[in-house]
Amino acid sequence: MSTQLEPHKSSGASIWKIVLIVIAVLIALSIIGPLLKAFFWLALIGLAIVGAGALFFSKKS
Repeated sequence: MSTQLEPHKSSGASIWKIVLIVIAVLIALSIIGPLLKAFFWLALIGLAIVGAGALFFSKKS
C-alpha cells in the first residue's frame, strides 16, 4: 500500500477557463440584448404599417 506525501495539484487553468467563459457570455449578452431590442421595435413598426395598410387600403363592400 503506497501513500502519497505530496498534495494533489489543482490546475489553475480550469479557473481561467471558467472566467473566460463567463466573460464571453457577458460580452455576447451585451451584444445580443440591444439587437433583440432593435428587432422588437422594427417588428412593432412593421406591424403598425401592415395594420394601417389593411385599414386604409381594404376594399369596402
